[in-house]
Amino acid sequence: MKTFKSLILLSLLIVNLLISTSYATSIRVSIVEAEKGEIKNPQEYSATEQLKTKSHSTKREMKLDYSQIYPPKPKTKEQLEFISTRDSFVDNLLGKMSILEKIGQMTQLDITTLTMPNTIIINETTLAYYAKTYYIGSYLNSPVSGGLAGDNHHINSSQWLNIINNIQKITIESSPNSIPMIYGLDSVHGANYVHKATLFPHNTGLAATFNTVHSTAAAVVTAKDTSAVGIPWVFAPVLGIGVQPLWPRIYETFGEDPYVASMMGAAAVRGFQGGNNSFDNPIKTPSAVATAKHYFGYSDPTSGKDRTAAWLPERMLRRYFLPSFAEAITGAGAGTIMINSGEVNGVPMHTSYKYLTEVLRNELRFEGVAVTDWQDIEKLVFFHHTAGTMEEAIMQALDAGIDMSMVPLDLSFPIILNELVEAGQVPEERLDISVRRILNLKYALGLFENPYPNPNAAIVDTIGQVEDRENAAAAVEESITLLQNKNNILPLNTEAYKNILLTGPSAHSIKNLNGGWSVHWQGAYEDSEFPFGTSILTGLQDVLNNTDVNIEYQIGTEIGVALNQSSIDCAVAAARQADVVVMVIGELPEAETPGDIDDLTMDANEILLLESVLATKTPVVLILVEARPRILPPALVYNCSAVLMAYLPGSEGGKPIANILMGNVNPSGRLPLTYPGYTGDIGVPYYHKYSEIGVTSPLFQFGEGLSYTIFNYTNLQLNAIPISGQPGNYSGSLGSTYTVTVTVTNNGAMAGKDSVLLYLSDLWAQVTPEVKMLRGFQKVDLAPQESTTIEFTLSPYDFSFIGIDNKITLESGQFVIAIGNQQVSLYLQ
Repeated sequence: MKTFKSLILLSLLIVNLLISTSYATSIRVSIVEAEKGEIKNPQEYSATEQLKTKSHSTKREMKLDYSQIYPPKPKTKEQLEFISTRDSFVDNLLGKMSILEKIGQMTQLDITTLTMPNTIIINETTLAYYAKTYYIGSYLNSPVSGGLAGDNHHINSSQWLNIINNIQKITIESSPNSIPMIYGLDSVHGANYVHKATLFPHNTGLAATFNTVHSTAAAVVTAKDTSAVGIPWVFAPVLGIGVQPLWPRIYETFGEDPYVASMMGAAAVRGFQGGNNSFDNPIKTPSAVATAKHYFGYSDPTSGKDRTAAWLPERMLRRYFLPSFAEAITGAGAGTIMINSGEVNGVPMHTSYKYLTEVLRNELRFEGVAVTDWQDIEKLVFFHHTAGTMEEAIMQALDAGIDMSMVPLDLSFPIILNELVEAGQVPEERLDISVRRILNLKYALGLFENPYPNPNAAIVDTIGQVEDRENAAAAVEESITLLQNKNNILPLNTEAYKNILLTGPSAHSIKNLNGGWSVHWQGAYEDSEFPFGTSILTGLQDVLNNTDVNIEYQIGTEIGVALNQSSIDCAVAAARQADVVVMVIGELPEAETPGDIDDLTMDANEILLLESVLATKTPVVLILVEARPRILPPALVYNCSAVLMAYLPGSEGGKPIANILMGNVNPSGRLPLTYPGYTGDIGVPYYHKYSEIGVTSPLFQFGEGLSYTIFNYTNLQLNAIPISGQPGNYSGSLGSTYTVTVTVTNNGAMAGKDSVLLYLSDLWAQVTPEVKMLRGFQKVDLAPQESTTIEFTLSPYDFSFIGIDNKITLESGQFVIAIGNQQVSLYLQ
């Protein structure tokens, strides 16, 4: 032990000597007690200053802010001209608008306030009344979101084009200044409310690809299909961190990791918006403006129930929940945000001046539109109880910084806000702030020049095109995660397994593959509502069409219904005659509050089916189709021959899964969340603290994912100063950027893709560090025996944490960089 301590002290002495060399920093940083932007060496401090900085620690410390992490980019000539022309136009328009017109711009109503009962037909009398009396500036949603409207299961492109055209026409004709309305739609995993539109995996599935190409591609197609019917505003992506598995919206997140959510979320924003932002560039069809939602802290309610209270310390909010929004807003230029419906630390986000103005506007420099979520100003009265009246609720929300109220089913907001302005309680200047942002957005979307959708545009005919569905299938292929594969049972050998039993309630169900936000808010009623797609059964039948393999299908059980023992008995009898069983279990579609559950345990009927089939001793390949990680007895899972996590893969999921089962595709997905083994083992993500090592027993760990081939990592290198005599140890300067390279080799016999994950560990810090944090990922595609060298860049921010003062802090010390089984240590001063 003494020898080990001596080596450590010697290493630190060597580091101190080496650091005396001057290093160039890559960003402007400041040391505590120094002026902003100035770097001081310890010897430059006076004796008093040195005493201040060394009273608690001898470590060197730096602070960052978002202006340093995301430095403003110089405007191009074209951008400056766009801004100048827009500002002149909007200034002129604002000067001509009445108070009621301005309030109308801040009001958003649901489409069902316009449709005749139980139809999708617009009541033009009602629409004209809203337009002429209240000058409503925005509408949202699908007429069939909540279910069927008469005989209408869905809305096709022609119907949408007529709806948008009619609303726009009457809105403009009724407006004293011919101001167009803007329509928004929850296009969550594709344009899910547009008939025939391509549906992609939900976000947890996209995250499992660890490939931003798929996040971008899904967003591009979604924006195209949504804007094709005249809707330029997409309420996506969800950027919350999925750390509470009970929460019913977990599948809408990109998983539990802040870095993955940041990279995948920003990639989606760029895909939606065509790489532009609405602040200094136009965004036109086939692109649409994105919505970063739900800002922020929404995804970790203490109870696990939707829209309930979250208790998240400031340090935790900034460390884990804010980065994905910072990347999407400040990094990628998201044009709008939707506000968290819940409360954080006793304050509803809709009333938080701190987070909606000080952080969002001042720190993140957000210039776009902040829209409420469903009825959330009214909920300040009857749900959150921070306001005794609607008047008070509206003033609280305006004071905090909202721009547009998703009312959405009545006229309370425009009526009461007008009264408040007339009474002098809300100044017109406050309206102007929000209305300017809304008009800026409409200008950027080209709505003043071309407000009407074009039913003859070529883009309309691309909805549901083969190319888009192939993109969705490609995303599924890279998302499916092989978690267990005993004796390499997968891929299935058609010579050994001639008789396959396919069973389980999701084995032949396209609606279960899609989950919520599919045709309807709570998911489809039946498979016939999807014009395209394959179930796992039809996918297997297609893939095995020209073979002599026999597939028998038995549903086995259904979800959430009374036990049908005879159905299970039929599956068990078939399992005894089969060579292998493929069982597909999981959840029924759900969304938001209706999806709240009291227990993560898998449906009892499905557990019984799995237990009964395993008792036959026939090998079982288990496929999980679920919105969140549902708990299965670990012993049952371990007795399965293979386990595949399919998430919610969407309509195109069946055939890619079949291709993976049969070895036509090599699985390459990785878990974007921690899969708990027990209902009580939640709330401890992979980036837990050192004190939490061993306190939970996950069934599967974040980042797990097997392949049919073997990938090896070698030659991990860092462009820092090697410490003499200590291989794998480097020294460097705090605040610098570092390049990490590693060689990846496919040593197996099958071509395959591999997600290369880079983790960074801070061994000691003033705030207890995590055991590790993901700081980079890349997807590689290698033929057998092929190698490639990939490169990661670590910025100063990657070495940071949220300090005692809740600021982004860098601190000298030892860091470990790990990729697979390779790791190096970096000593920073």
